Amino acid sequence: MDVVDEHGLSIGLITPADLATRPWLGTTRPVDVVRMPEPTAGAREELAAAGFVHKPELLCWKAELRSDEDEFLARLETKSRQDIRRARTRAHNALRFSVHDTIRPEVLDPFLALYRDRVEGMAYGVPIAVRQRGRLLGGTEQYFAVLAHEGDELVGGCVVRECPDEDAARIRFSAVTETWRRHSLARTLYFAAMRTAREKGYRWATLGDEPNLYGHLTKAGLFSFKVAMGFRCVPSQDFHDPEGRDLADLVLNLANLSGPCLVLGYAADPAEDRTLRCELFTDDPADTDPGRYTAPFLAGTRVRAPAR
Repeated sequence: MDVVDEHGLSIGLITPADLATRPWLGTTRPVDVVRMPEPTAGAREELAAAGFVHKPELLCWKAELRSDEDEFLARLETKSRQDIRRARTRAHNALRFSVHDTIRPEVLDPFLALYRDRVEGMAYGVPIAVRQRGRLLGGTEQYFAVLAHEGDELVGGCVVRECPDEDAARIRFSAVTETWRRHSLARTLYFAAMRTAREKGYRWATLGDEPNLYGHLTKAGLFSFKVAMGFRCVPSQDFHDPEGRDLADLVLNLANLSGPCLVLGYAADPAEDRTLRCELFTDDPADTDPGRYTAPFLAGTRVRAPAR
């Protein structure tokens, strides 16, 4: 078993041959998660018996845009609709919104400054959009941007990639000031981006690909936020990612994970059924409400203690 550090998380990498000896039980090195990349069909039953979760490595969040916004919103729960409308009313009463079909330096650079500032406040943030400035300005891909200004100050924005071959608009990068984050400006920006995508004739909107281990780089609350926005997640390889793969994870402890730790694993044999189930890891299962982490597209939510 090789132990590697991934952004502060200690991961023990194993192969099917390691299952017989279970080296994570005797190691003196701290290990937070034991992981088998691309588990074989023959190993899956033994992995499940040992407490591993067979899962896609990355989750793609997507939503069908429907014929208009009213039809899209009608599918959401009442509270979600109320939260979205409240955030939009507050934002439109105070801010000026603009859509830019062509992204020029005078549009992109103020956004990147805000984006960089927000990323620098994250424990393991990587300023991907800053590194891709040239690609966003002069690459072969088509992008549009939605910006929000309070007076002359840029307080939020998102950059969206158009993917005609997927019939989708991908919301790639977003950032809002701390003040407007508390006012849920992201909701308003995302719906403005989705409205533009709908007007351009796209069927789908996607809201990012995320590592399937909430509680590490992303928090479990982000899962609930995207569900409330009307998005559902699927394995990345099922939508647009030809290099997407599966992993099997065994959560040993939550020392370097912020609880609860949430993983979406296959509910059945993924060769036959790609439905996902929520596996919620917490040190206090009896005091954790699984209802906070449910979704219509999931085959249930199961609360578990770490394997230790």
